[in-house]
Amino acid sequence: MKKFLVALIMSAIFLTSSIALAAYEEFIEEEADLTTIKTMAIAMPNFYKITDEEPNLDELTKSIYAVGRDTSSHDIISYEEIAGSIRRDTGVDIYSLNAVEAEKIFNANIAKYADTYMVATVANNSGKPWLFFYVYNAADSKLMYTYSIQSNSIGKNAKGYNKAAEAFYKQFDQTSVKNLSKEDKKNMEAKREAKAQKRKIKKMTYKTGHSKADLVKKK
Repeated sequence: MKKFLVALIMSAIFLTSSIALAAYEEFIEEEADLTTIKTMAIAMPNFYKITDEEPNLDELTKSIYAVGRDTSSHDIISYEEIAGSIRRDTGVDIYSLNAVEAEKIFNANIAKYADTYMVATVANNSGKPWLFFYVYNAADSKLMYTYSIQSNSIGKNAKGYNKAAEAFYKQFDQTSVKNLSKEDKKNMEAKREAKAQKRKIKKMTYKTGHSKADLVKKK
């Protein structure tokens, strides 16, 4: 049974010419302790591409990881890294298996490499896609947390899906630190700020061709 429904529906004003209604739901499973989570691995999403604008499955998996790496205060581990670790430790290449077998091997081994794993599901068979993010305990594959979102600003494309993933990571961080000590909250906030600063430097480097350090030296 679900422990409680944290948030149901919210309205938000995005930086566009009109108001975009966004709805999200957040569930925490009974007895799930989110404060103990340190690492989260990205599992293969449940997704089937139906439009040309959408990313393919591999692209979506990598972008969900990239968004978490740059956004979340938790340590996010890519599907590629987990697959590589499983291949190294067991000799099994999950990329060579069908989806059902790959999932079985992934779930059987994931506890060696992460506390939790997240499975994203994209329901894209209607006008506006719903995105669901399920966080499971790596030790026993029990569901711990669910976040779903639908918004007028989330389209069926990589940009829209990245926006939904970013909303998930931010909300998950916010919820998981509620019962932490002040010191632990401070440490997590510092980690989040460090990632934000690193992201700014990346953007500056991309736009100018020079790193922030190089620009300071020239001054």
